[in-house]
Amino acid sequence: SDLMPRTSVHIAEELRTALHHAGIDGPYILVGSAFGGDNVRTFADLYIDEVAGLVLDDADPTDVEPTSMREEEHRGHAGIPSDLRNCRNAIAQHKPLPTQGSGPGKPQKTCAQQFFFRGLPEAEWSPELTAKVLEIAQTKVAMYDAYSSEMEQTASDETYLQQHRRSLGSRPIRVLTSGNHGVGHLERKPPDTPKHLKYEQETTLAQARWLELSSNAKQIFTHNSSEYIQFDEPETLINAVREVYDQSGRPVAGHGD
Repeated sequence: SDLMPRTSVHIAEELRTALHHAGIDGPYILVGSAFGGDNVRTFADLYIDEVAGLVLDDADPTDVEPTSMREEEHRGHAGIPSDLRNCRNAIAQHKPLPTQGSGPGKPQKTCAQQFFFRGLPEAEWSPELTAKVLEIAQTKVAMYDAYSSEMEQTASDETYLQQHRRSLGSRPIRVLTSGNHGVGHLERKPPDTPKHLKYEQETTLAQARWLELSSNAKQIFTHNSSEYIQFDEPETLINAVREVYDQSGRPVAGHGD
């Protein structure tokens, strides 16, 4: 379909079209978490005049990592699209969903509960939101088609960003770094092995490379947060957005509404 493949360029184009159709005029402050960071940086490359500033919320810095680390991450993700398709096919055929235990004595989780966000149900959401997302994950094959295509496209998304490293001039950028990238829940943080510590250190350094994209850029470190800063330290994220708003120096979409 024309919705495929799910590249960051495609996603950025759709986001812009949706904003325009909704009558929401730019310039926009774009906030991207994890893979969303690829999408908002791509948006900024394509539509720089419509961007007021960026907040990167522990965003994936895979395109600015050392090559060996990037390749290792791609190897680690290689099996995910086929796992997603297995789940998708079970849903399409109305068969029981594949399950997996998440550890000794832990309850079995279906594939629909495992693949989205940091797992469902999500304690930080309202019961209504959790129920709705779980219902979608248990019934809608399109969600799986989109996600597996996204996973297949990340390497080319990263190459795109390497080839389109656009300066944002003086537009504010705030880079939020948890030091727990890839850690979904603090209480399940892996042990501080040399390998894990090196991964976090390299991630922090890679995220710092985004500071070169603007003359008004700052890296902000959380004190006690998983990769989901918006859940664990929401004030840190809100303050970063407010700072970008205050410093973008012109009216921004949503102001005064």
